[in-house]
Amino acid sequence: MGVYSKKDKDGKMRWYIDFYADGIRKRECVGHSKTLAKKALAKRTTEVSEERYINKPKGGLLFKEFAEQWLEERKAHLKRSSYYDYKGILDLYLIPTFGKKRLGKVTEADIENLIKDLNDRLSNKRINNILVPLKILFKTAYRRKSITINPIDGIGMLRVDKTEIMPLSMEEVRLFLENVDSNFKDYFEVAFFTGMRPSEQIALKWDNIDFNRAKINVVDARVMGEESSPKTVASRRAIDMLPPVKEALERQSEKTFLSSPYVFVSKNGNIVDIGNLRKRTWYPALKEAGLRRRTMYEARHTFATLMLSTGENPNWISRMMGHTSVEMLFKKYNGYIPNLTHQDGSVFMQKFYEDGHFLDTCNKKGLRAKP
Repeated sequence: MGVYSKKDKDGKMRWYIDFYADGIRKRECVGHSKTLAKKALAKRTTEVSEERYINKPKGGLLFKEFAEQWLEERKAHLKRSSYYDYKGILDLYLIPTFGKKRLGKVTEADIENLIKDLNDRLSNKRINNILVPLKILFKTAYRRKSITINPIDGIGMLRVDKTEIMPLSMEEVRLFLENVDSNFKDYFEVAFFTGMRPSEQIALKWDNIDFNRAKINVVDARVMGEESSPKTVASRRAIDMLPPVKEALERQSEKTFLSSPYVFVSKNGNIVDIGNLRKRTWYPALKEAGLRRRTMYEARHTFATLMLSTGENPNWISRMMGHTSVEMLFKKYNGYIPNLTHQDGSVFMQKFYEDGHFLDTCNKKGLRAKP
């Protein structure tokens, strides 16, 4: 391993570096300067020792090779669900499209054609999800100088229309609870009146329940069979137990407190599988109650809309749900906030006007000016 020189076909002296990577001997031409060659060798040696060296074959690295190596490097930094989502995107869409092309030969037009093709069969939201790892991949390749131009740099995300939510009314909640499988009635009562995410609720353990303080401590989420911390820092939170929630948990404790560390389990005592719960319990209960079919995540939306429609403090609701900011609540549920839905002045009139006359509020507070 070292630097050496030799003459090219034109008789000019060129300097090369000689090193090993993954047990394979590598040689690279670096120019006409011995000093530059030594610097290049030092750089390659560091990259190899820190496992950052990417083998670049003659003609340039294939997209497939770089993508697979990039994903393996990212594995330690991604949650399991994100890793498998990225892997699925590579295997289903990106590698079949670009895999045999040289990484540096993928153009902006190639990516636009991919988007055009996906538009015929996928939603804009899903296409954006596919573009996310592609953007990170090319950004990494550009930063490492594996490519000289980032072909996706000028491509923006597609417009995604706001998804309409379908929360249940209080009467529909009652109907649902009357018709749901009794084994999971307590589960859904907790879901409707805490706003917990399904992934958080199936990971809930008795150690996280504080009956004395009437608090539920959300510290874990279960996604694709793996438990880890919730999706954001704000998601790690203490939820206030409303009376129906406390009653449901007390009933549930009689079923699982002594037999399982988990609050909610399946009928055979195993960890709840969200897919099975949705298919075998949620949808049948909606049908039995005569309610429209909707996603199970609507239980979370139901908590937000019920609380907002009755005038509960948005900051409290936001903390209960684990939002990073109250602005997220306003953006998602603004149509359910009373002072945003009443656009006819009725709130003002109710407070200050009665029987054709303004109420003498100033005089009541001793603020009316003296004649």
